[in-house]
Amino acid sequence: MRPDKNAEGADTLDSAQLQQHPQYASTLANGLAVLGCFAGGVLTLGNKDIAEQLNMARPTVSRLTFTLVGLGYLRRDPNTSKYSLGPAVLSLGYPLLSPLMIRQVGAAQILKLSDYAQGPVSVGTRDRMQVVYVETIHSRESNETRPGIGSTRPLLRTAMGRAILYGLPAAEREMVLKQLRRKEPEDWDRHKDGLESAFDEIKQHGFCVVRGEWRSTLAAVAVPMNKPVSGMHLAFNLTVPSFSTTDDALRLDLGPRLLGLVHNIEDMLGRA
Repeated sequence: MRPDKNAEGADTLDSAQLQQHPQYASTLANGLAVLGCFAGGVLTLGNKDIAEQLNMARPTVSRLTFTLVGLGYLRRDPNTSKYSLGPAVLSLGYPLLSPLMIRQVGAAQILKLSDYAQGPVSVGTRDRMQVVYVETIHSRESNETRPGIGSTRPLLRTAMGRAILYGLPAAEREMVLKQLRRKEPEDWDRHKDGLESAFDEIKQHGFCVVRGEWRSTLAAVAVPMNKPVSGMHLAFNLTVPSFSTTDDALRLDLGPRLLGLVHNIEDMLGRA
């Protein structure tokens, strides 16, 4: 049996390496890049906007948006000639999120902890060199600490990112860390000691604490899950405003509570 060439660690290659790989499909990548233009919460874009953002020729973008409209991944407003994401994006994302079962088995406990801490409890995984949130539960309608599903955060500077890195298989973690050192050298130099300390914390206590390294106004604790769920290595975090908590509260109260929650959910998933 031939080895799968797609299993060569493509998600750990930087952009230049990926584009030079013989398996790289540039047209597919360009189409996905167009969809990626909407990832930051932008609701509508025209061909000119997309072309400028991606540094592509407008005729190329026009062909891509035409195709994506036809496939249902974009919608075109006939009045403005601008595009927005289409329902096929939801159809594509649902099979990824639906097997996680975390909300189904742990919603009540997650909500209880969120109410107690007055902050959101979230679940994330690695998307290349960043964290992507796949679930967030919070009882309050709005809170600056609440990340939306699909939003991204840095791996090196966040409690969630450090917990995810810790939970990766050793070989995968080493590949990702090597990429982070090469791709984000300034962040690496600034946060490598914090990353090492987080690994030591998780090894000793089961969770890590980050205060003010991503945003000065936020503090968080995070716990990696011991086993992947639907093939994804996940971590939980609990985020609160920095002014509303202390280091002792994070390490002696919220961290142990989040760790207990994760262990309970792991037990329930094992029985599901």
